[in-house]
Amino acid sequence: MTENKYIYEVYKERSFSSAAKNLYVSQPALSASIKKAEDRLGFSIFDRSTSPISVTQEGLIYIESIEKINRINEETLTKLSDIGKLKYGHLSICGENFVSSFIMPKIILEYSKRYPGIEIELIESNSPDLRLQILNESVDLLIAHDFNGNLFDFEPLFSETLLLAVPINFKINEGLKEYQLSVQDVIAGRHLEENFPKISLSRFKKEPFILLKKGNDTYRRAKQLFEEEGFTPKNVVINLDQLITSYNMACAGLGVIFVSDMVVKSSKEQGVVFYKLSGHSVYRTMQIGYKKNRYVSRAMSEFIKIAKEVYKENLKK
Repeated sequence: MTENKYIYEVYKERSFSSAAKNLYVSQPALSASIKKAEDRLGFSIFDRSTSPISVTQEGLIYIESIEKINRINEETLTKLSDIGKLKYGHLSICGENFVSSFIMPKIILEYSKRYPGIEIELIESNSPDLRLQILNESVDLLIAHDFNGNLFDFEPLFSETLLLAVPINFKINEGLKEYQLSVQDVIAGRHLEENFPKISLSRFKKEPFILLKKGNDTYRRAKQLFEEEGFTPKNVVINLDQLITSYNMACAGLGVIFVSDMVVKSSKEQGVVFYKLSGHSVYRTMQIGYKKNRYVSRAMSEFIKIAKEVYKENLKK
């Protein structure tokens, strides 16, 4: 509706002249159209006595109605575009650095093969920021751990196991051969065998640790594992944002880390040996989710479907 479009543009610009320029209409024509709407409604939408112009109390209520109408129109157009068999469109997906670098490529490759007309926007940030973007619907999908079921709808994508990665030149590795796993062992899944021995984390309490920062799922699980073993590491070399960065530092010999077996399988860096740990906190599931009760477009549902297909072999039943 042209009238609402005019009103909303003036509301955004707080100026009749700027709004008229954006709308490619003359300022007198714009002013006359809005004055006509105000006369019909029986109240002023804008207070023209201020500079820049402001919105009246009644006007704010009317503006809110325009915004609701706009959202309904946008959702309707999104639903209608689904009928077009995904020949065109846009999908925004977000994840942390590791997810974007090692998890997304396989999914996006398969998705793009099936739906080349869908433009995919990939966003990287820290976990709290990503969840906020999902909640305000500026992003469609998030791949992460531990979604809040009150705020998000989500599905499991693949299972992970946290291993202890220790620089290969650390003296503590001597005499622990029976517990050690190589990169090839992890890729082959030896750490998932029931009879492969687990080692007590407390044996490494004097070693230097590299931990992720608070708010990260791996940090939370590391803290739980320390508590279960009854100690707090006295030598924390550094706290980092990203799991893959900590893994590279461990491979360089800087310290002991907790690392997902999916990182090991994906990066295949050398320089560390791995140990299988006990405790429920070492097991977690990567999930794909979106804001609860939002409209799920076909582009979104197909991405979730393909993501689950790509990683179905890595999901524990």
